[in-house]
Amino acid sequence: MFDIATTPLTGCFSQQVSALTTIGAEAMARLRSLPADRAAHDAAMGALAAFRQVEMGGQVARPAPPGPLTIAAWNLERCAWPEPSAALLAAQGVSLALLSEVDNGLHRTHQRHTTAEMAAMLGHAHGYAVEFLELAIMPPLVACPDNPPDHLRGFHGNGFTTALPCRDPFVIRFPDESDWYLDAKPGQRRIGNRMAVAATFTHEGQDFVGCAVHLESRADFAGRARQMAFLLDAIEARRSGLPVVVGGDLNTAVEAVGGLDDPRETLFAGAEARGYDWRACNLAAPTTRPSGWSGGCGTRQLDWFCTRGFEAGAARIVPSVAPDGTVLSDHDMILVTLTFPPSA
Repeated sequence: MFDIATTPLTGCFSQQVSALTTIGAEAMARLRSLPADRAAHDAAMGALAAFRQVEMGGQVARPAPPGPLTIAAWNLERCAWPEPSAALLAAQGVSLALLSEVDNGLHRTHQRHTTAEMAAMLGHAHGYAVEFLELAIMPPLVACPDNPPDHLRGFHGNGFTTALPCRDPFVIRFPDESDWYLDAKPGQRRIGNRMAVAATFTHEGQDFVGCAVHLESRADFAGRARQMAFLLDAIEARRSGLPVVVGGDLNTAVEAVGGLDDPRETLFAGAEARGYDWRACNLAAPTTRPSGWSGGCGTRQLDWFCTRGFEAGAARIVPSVAPDGTVLSDHDMILVTLTFPPSA
């Protein structure tokens, strides 16, 4: 099953499925016993169908209201708390939530398909694609006696929930800027690569592309710029000329909050040269905080929107804290309101 010679799996893939193809316990055990070299990783990744798939599921029960669209981007740090996370999205009137770092069938989050469950709570449909197949088993924040000791699916990735009609999803797998197989953090050995998931959405008769993205946390300035350029090239190749909203965790490392003018972080200027806007759709403020999983990322601005073909406004940051004080993620939710220009 895992002896197929291949190169690293990068590019665009658009196989739409109702549920991602899973592997069994025997296959997971074989993956954990693979030799510690890139050829073994690349062969295994190339042989696993889920890395080429986008799951689409659920139904829209609460359609988006007419008028301006409220869109969220949120790194949910595995999504240990789906119910209050969905409630926080609902309280903001979000019609499209672009999500990153969401688990699907992992022991640490009680085997839940967190994106699908939140979508159902919101009355949304959902899309989901795999970033990594997690080989290591991490304990949950809260013990659950009925939680199987191994992963049921082992998927960690990006997704979206939507109150809008949606079609033609695709996953964009980035060239590697780091190695999470040979050089994993303790307890995080994994197969896969950074990615984005996008689809065509329709609002009031106008199509646009919505894209949830997660750039490499261990890349340098040039590496992030390469991944961003790869992303925008892929969107243009698939959906040329449509309005676009990209949202997610870009793992920027500028010294100051609101570092759009930091010349080292060239992904901003690279996108602006292609007609994308950053300034109207982001605040200059930190988007991180300590959480139950981690000590946080300091006062950094990691999470951003980037838009083309929209009029953006009402950018804001919503603390990722439930009413009972539970910290839902080490990233806060970012929000923006988008309208189509009169000529659209």
